[in-house]
Amino acid sequence: MDSDAGAVYKRSGSGPSVMMNQTMLRRHGWSSTSVVESLPDEIVELILTRLAVKCLLRFKCVSKKWKSTIESLRFKEAQLRQSQQSGDPDFLYVTEYNNDDDDDEVRIIPVLGSSSMIRTGKFPSIPNTKVCYGSCDGLICLFSHHTPNMVANPATRWHQSFPLSRVQQLLSNMCKTESAWDTPNPQLGFGKDKFTGTYKPVWLCNSAEFGRRLDNTTTCEVFDFSTNAWRYLVPASPYRILDGHKPVYFDGSLYWLTECAKVLSFDLHSETFQVICQAPFSHIPEPQQVVMCILDNSLCLSQRNWPTQVIWSLLLHTNNTSWKEICTIDLTKTFSLPEELPHFPLPVALPVALLEKKTKLLFGPALMQPMVIHDLHTKSYHKVLSPVGVFGYPVCHFDSLFSLSPN
Repeated sequence: MDSDAGAVYKRSGSGPSVMMNQTMLRRHGWSSTSVVESLPDEIVELILTRLAVKCLLRFKCVSKKWKSTIESLRFKEAQLRQSQQSGDPDFLYVTEYNNDDDDDEVRIIPVLGSSSMIRTGKFPSIPNTKVCYGSCDGLICLFSHHTPNMVANPATRWHQSFPLSRVQQLLSNMCKTESAWDTPNPQLGFGKDKFTGTYKPVWLCNSAEFGRRLDNTTTCEVFDFSTNAWRYLVPASPYRILDGHKPVYFDGSLYWLTECAKVLSFDLHSETFQVICQAPFSHIPEPQQVVMCILDNSLCLSQRNWPTQVIWSLLLHTNNTSWKEICTIDLTKTFSLPEELPHFPLPVALPVALLEKKTKLLFGPALMQPMVIHDLHTKSYHKVLSPVGVFGYPVCHFDSLFSLSPN
C-alpha cells in the first residue's frame, strides 16, 4: 500500500519545549532513557499509550521489553481506548473510481472548531476502490469487484489482502456483458466478533438480481482469515435488503435496512440474522433517500424528505426498542442543493460524526456536494472539504496499532 495513501496521523508533542526538557536533563547528568527506566512499568505504559502511533512504532526499537509491550494485545487495547477518549475522531476521505492519472496528492485538512483532521488520498494498489462503512479497531476494509480485497491500518501502514468472494466473481463476469446500471451493487461489511476478537468480512446480497446464478431470497458469504477462504452461510436473511447501501458495524453486529423498512442485524459471533425493529418510517419510497450510520456510539437512521433531513437514534431497551429524533436539518441552508426534481431524487447526505461535545454534526458529500460542519445550536454551517471531480466516502477513524493478528 502507498506509504501516504489514505493514512491519518494525529498530532504528537514536539518542538522547542521538548528540546528544552532534554537539555535540562543532560545538564543534571540524566538522559531521557535513564529517567524512563527509573519509572515503574505501569507508569511507562500509561505514558506510552498517550503517544502517537507513529512514535510508538519508532519506540519499538528502544528495547526488547518496549517492543514486547507495544506489540501486546493489552497495550493495543489500552492505546485505542486512550485514542478514543482523547477527543473527536479523525477522518479518512477515501476516493473511489479514480483513473490512474488522477492527482495522488495527499492533503491534511483541519476540521474547524474541532480537534479532528481529514486526510484525503487514494489507495493505488486497488483500482476503483470502495471502502466499508466506518473502521473497526482502527482497521478499514477496502474492496473491488475485480481485484483482491484488503484490510489496512492507515496509521501503521500495515495491510493484508484476501481473495474475491463468489459474489464478487459473479459481479465481475456480469460487468463484462451488462452495463453498470444493470448490475447489482452489493456492499461489503466488516466487523469483529466481540467475544473471540475475530474479524469477519461479510457479503449479503439479494439473489434475484443475479438471475439463476444464486438461489434463495438472499445470499451470504463470510470470510475466514484462518483458512483464507469464503464460506456460504445458510440460512441467510429471509428479507431482501436495500441494494447499494453499506452495512454498518456496531457492537459485535452488522446492520442492514431491508426493503420493507426493517432493521436487520447479523451477530458476528453466532452468525445469525435477526430483525430487531421497524424503522422510524413505515416505508421507503426511494432507497437513495435513507441511510444508516453511527453517531455518538448509537445506531442511527436518517431520511431525506425535501427540504429537510431527519436523524433518529435507536434506543435499545431490555425488552423493546424505540427511536429518538436527534435533529432535523434544513437542507436549503446546509447544502447548495437544487430543488427536488420529480424524476431525479437527490441522495441523502451521510451524517458522519457528532463533534465538539455533540454540538456540531459533520455531513459527508451528497452528489458531489462538499463535506460540511453543521452547528446544531446556531444552525450555521461551513464547508470542510470540496471534492472536485471525484467520488469519495468519509470514514471515522481512531489511530491504533491493531492488525488481524492479536499480537
